[in-house]
Amino acid sequence: MQHRRAAPRLRVCIPGKLILLGGEYDCALEDVSLSGARVICDAAMKKGGQGILQCPPLEVLFTTRWVDKNTAGLEFEEEVSLGTIRMLRWHNDRYRNQNEQELRDMVRDWVECKGR
Repeated sequence: MQHRRAAPRLRVCIPGKLILLGGEYDCALEDVSLSGARVICDAAMKKGGQGILQCPPLEVLFTTRWVDKNTAGLEFEEEVSLGTIRMLRWHNDRYRNQNEQELRDMVRDWVECKGR
């Protein structure tokens, strides 16, 4: 059985934006490769639809290849650079570390409040 993906994917969790004919929608980038991405979004997306995915430094035209509820697979019109993928990895790590620290601070504050 052949692997269907054109390029290896990097798992991420980064906020982004989809610009579609019907408007702009917030989304979460779940994974990304040189040739495509998987996103979660509340927009009504359909197979074959086109738009722009923005997740700095990424800004790319795409065609929707599949949709499953609020998750969609996007194929980029042109491959993105490896440097862009590296920057997205850096943003992902930074975003995750920031959120983990905020969660630790929230739990610490909660425990301190309960101890009073």
